[in-house]
Amino acid sequence: MFSTTLSILAIAWLAVVRGQWEPNFAPGRTTVVHLFEWKWNNIADECERFLGPMGYGGVQVSPPNENAVISEPYRPWWERYQPVSYKLETRSGTEAEFASMVRRCNTAGVRIYVDAVVNHMTGGGSSGTGTGGSSYNGGTKDYPGVPFGPNDFNSYPNECPNPSGSIGDYNNPIEVRNCELVGLRDLKLGTDYVRGMLVAYLNKLIGYGVAGFRVDASKHMWPGDMEAVLSQLSNLSTDHGFPPNSRAFLFQEVIDLGGEPIKGDEYFGMGRVTEFKYGKFLGETFRGFGQLKNLVNWGEGWGMYPNNNALVFVDNHDNQRGHGAGGENILTYRVARLYKMAVAFMLAHPYGVTRVMSSYDWTPYENDWTGPPNTNGNIDDVPINDDLSCGGDWVCEHRWRQIYNMVKFRNVVSGTTLNNWVDNGNNQIAFCRGDKGFIAINNDSSPLILSLQTCLPAGQYCDVISGNVEGGQCTGKTITVGNDGMASISINNSDEDPMVAIHAEPASAPVLLKEQIKWEMLLNNLILAVVVFGGGGVAEVVEGQWDPNYVGGRQTMVHLFEWKWNDIADECERFLAPIGYAGVQVSPPNENAVITSPNRPWWERYQPVSYKLETRSGTEAEFASMVSRCNKVGVRIYVDAVINHCTGSGNSGVGTGGSPFRGDSYYYPGVGYNSSHFNKYPEDCPNPSGSIVNYVDSYEVRDCALSGLRDLKQDNAFVRDKLVEFLNRLIDYGVAGFRFDASKHMWPQDLNVIVKLLKNLSTAHGFDENSRPFIFQEVIDLGNEPIKGSEYFDNGCVTEFKYGKYLGEALRGFNQLRWLVNWGPGWGMYPSENALVFVDNHDNQRGHGAGGRNILTFRDAKLYKMAQAFTLAHPYGFARVMSSYFWEQNFVLGSDKNDWVGPPSTNGSINTVTVNSDMTCSGGWICEHRWRQIYNMARFRNVVAGTGLNNWWDNGNNAIAFSRGDKGFIVISNEAFFSVYAEIMTGMAPGQYCDVISGNKENGKCTGKVITVDSAGKVRVAISNYDSDPVIAIHALSKFDHLPTPPLIGADIAAPSDELQLSLLPDTPHSHPSDLADNFSPTSHISLYFADFCMKFIMRCHLAVQPTTPNRPAVHCIT
Repeated sequence: MFSTTLSILAIAWLAVVRGQWEPNFAPGRTTVVHLFEWKWNNIADECERFLGPMGYGGVQVSPPNENAVISEPYRPWWERYQPVSYKLETRSGTEAEFASMVRRCNTAGVRIYVDAVVNHMTGGGSSGTGTGGSSYNGGTKDYPGVPFGPNDFNSYPNECPNPSGSIGDYNNPIEVRNCELVGLRDLKLGTDYVRGMLVAYLNKLIGYGVAGFRVDASKHMWPGDMEAVLSQLSNLSTDHGFPPNSRAFLFQEVIDLGGEPIKGDEYFGMGRVTEFKYGKFLGETFRGFGQLKNLVNWGEGWGMYPNNNALVFVDNHDNQRGHGAGGENILTYRVARLYKMAVAFMLAHPYGVTRVMSSYDWTPYENDWTGPPNTNGNIDDVPINDDLSCGGDWVCEHRWRQIYNMVKFRNVVSGTTLNNWVDNGNNQIAFCRGDKGFIAINNDSSPLILSLQTCLPAGQYCDVISGNVEGGQCTGKTITVGNDGMASISINNSDEDPMVAIHAEPASAPVLLKEQIKWEMLLNNLILAVVVFGGGGVAEVVEGQWDPNYVGGRQTMVHLFEWKWNDIADECERFLAPIGYAGVQVSPPNENAVITSPNRPWWERYQPVSYKLETRSGTEAEFASMVSRCNKVGVRIYVDAVINHCTGSGNSGVGTGGSPFRGDSYYYPGVGYNSSHFNKYPEDCPNPSGSIVNYVDSYEVRDCALSGLRDLKQDNAFVRDKLVEFLNRLIDYGVAGFRFDASKHMWPQDLNVIVKLLKNLSTAHGFDENSRPFIFQEVIDLGNEPIKGSEYFDNGCVTEFKYGKYLGEALRGFNQLRWLVNWGPGWGMYPSENALVFVDNHDNQRGHGAGGRNILTFRDAKLYKMAQAFTLAHPYGFARVMSSYFWEQNFVLGSDKNDWVGPPSTNGSINTVTVNSDMTCSGGWICEHRWRQIYNMARFRNVVAGTGLNNWWDNGNNAIAFSRGDKGFIVISNEAFFSVYAEIMTGMAPGQYCDVISGNKENGKCTGKVITVDSAGKVRVAISNYDSDPVIAIHALSKFDHLPTPPLIGADIAAPSDELQLSLLPDTPHSHPSDLADNFSPTSHISLYFADFCMKFIMRCHLAVQPTTPNRPAVHCIT
């Protein structure tokens, strides 16, 4: 009878505890994510807004029990692993917030797994008050918050054989399990009292709805003691959606790499075990210390635990910091390309229960203890960017498209086996998961181009690595599977993500690239022509660093100098995108020195302290949001990258991101730079001063300090890696390219190595596959020094400083405009495809850089607008316009002593850009890009893209005109003493056009001059030397479909008529009849078509007195 009863009990026990190996996932979910050090409220939000919808199965949360508050070092992550009591009060939140989080996540179908620290309490040297207010004294083993006292801990000599009380010999299982782990007070799990406290704690959590536990430091507890505790746990709560008799899922932390007597399989009786060999072997393989082909028998064939006993992961919170197990080859978010490949493999392969990591960023070579992003010790909220990524130093790998889509993949293929393994005998592999999924990975040195069996039904599938299915369409690659299950697979070894993954549920709709989809959404709001680049001298769309990656139809970049990130994002959405600007050059986003003498100059942004993204322009989260928001509306972001140097030698202090630095001792701990990372005399710099003196010595220019700025060794592997890491981080955020500041002072070959290490642009931000960052290098080359801009052509475009110099000289009267007929290479400038061109930049508008005093700026508004109109109408180069702020000049002996003045600010904080109702800016912001004469020419450039320059005309002096194919026409007069009247060929279709210099085409009307092109394509032009803007420009989209005929005030428009009489605005003085057009406003209801008609025949106009309105002047145009 007794044996029968025992057998029945044993069967019942086995039936119940089977749940300890099963994660209790909601149906159709398969993967856990570790949201390391997140707050409870943030986790609840994440379950509802992302994890649930994306198909994640559960969350491992940080220990929820009260812990020690460690102040040295300050609030490290590992303080969470030093319990003070089992109150649920931590930096992550209160007990009520914990309970709410578990409930909300369960409701969203996402389970919660608690990191349970039950092996020990605090360190022996620790005492004070815990996060929940409980006092404790580790020295006396006194924990009244539980309570525990000295008799509740293992000690020497009763239990621990080592006189030190700590583990010294890992080959002695008694010492490993009964002595203290790194000085942490070791609980005596063999006593009923200790067991009872732990059971009460864990059951309280089960009562709140948790689904299971990661049991921390299980290796340091006897399996029998653990079984005694775990067997007393309650069944999971049916109130939270668990089936009756469900048991808590258990996964035990046991580091077993095979070299010690304690084995993971000793713990199989309680639940799964963390398989640390998994991440170690996978990291070694993907880093090239093994071949992917050998993964064919991955899992138990590699000496790992049986499938049903393994919890697997690529990295965890310990070994990504060098703790735990796995060594230096563990893959983490810092090696994103390999990491995504390894995680994709893990989620595609059927072995084990999978867990992915979600980290925060820290400086690895400094502080492996660093706690989560926080303010005064309080964990910061996790900000979510528009592109689904996180900001504020939260890495959020679980939100990377390549990872969350593979979580979905694993859900879809769950229950199938691995079949149809293929490899190339090296590092290209592919396999199927039943008839539900297919993956191919290329970690080889050559492309993978094969027809492979996918095992999937025929149809079109969206590659979930490169894109998503959105609205029935694919934002990435489309893979076509034939009736035989075969598909042509092409994976370049240089791809940002060299893999392809598809699964069941093929997309039925044809595929549009994300950029095309965005463009279609914008068409209704933009006055743009969709054109193909090329021909006629226009810079062709070229592969690599010479292509600005603009959204189709856009052509012009603007430099929003010293703007805040939030302001730039707003400007992209409200103005730049609707107007048709292509991109924004932004000020350096990296942490810089805070200069107080003079007070916060603009050039402090060019003195890097670290590569943290914290500046006066905003935080990293704000930067990421800005890039995302701008990309979404088709405006690209180009970062001013300062990679030649750090701060000045005389500067020291704390940077804008809080990093200390000392320029005099080459100390930049925010990066890890020291004196070995800089060029110095005599090893590198030939000048004893250490600075550049002789600009005809190329070695001195490139290996000595520019203006005393500490000069980086770009050929040093550490420096190069840091620069590449910085730039690639920006690429991940979605930037489209870089201006390389001070490129002249770096060796072209060093830059070339850096450029080649940059990632492809992110397809998640709408860039085409294999797109490379656009590079434009600042090289001042006016022809009188040995260093030439052409040396840098292999890396990308080069800033053409001769452009603004020569154009300024011509418009200021030191040359004639007629000579612009062969503008560009004919003037000794770079080839068009290599040139980034501009009228002025932030340097030379202050007299720095190059170009001299003839550079045109906003202070010379009339000439400046003419220069910009010419630049944007001419096909030469990639055009950039300037957007400045105002400063009061103070010239002493010909030099502006205020050329340092920083942007409009309050107590050092940059002011928000104020936008007026007339679209201009105020508050010290000039915003040239918002001047009508400039933004309309940016539109002009969009419309005429792809056409050549033709129909050149000049008057033999300073009046010129030309066409851009049959899409646009411009005429410019810089004549100082007489007006210009001419009949000129436009090449345009006959009709009426709105002159985009003097006004806009709005609601079928023109707010400026109306220009008539006759049936021969000619126009009669009249430009007065008194005009405020002696330019006329028309393009295909400024043409009227029908002749505008709004009513005229005081004019008889009955046709035919020999005379048109137009009333002037009251009390408006005019020095010349041609000024009429400048004074007609939309509110006057004067037809500017007729004003233009009069302008064409201005020599036959005369002033008269209108009979019906005494003393009111009028203009009579005799036709």
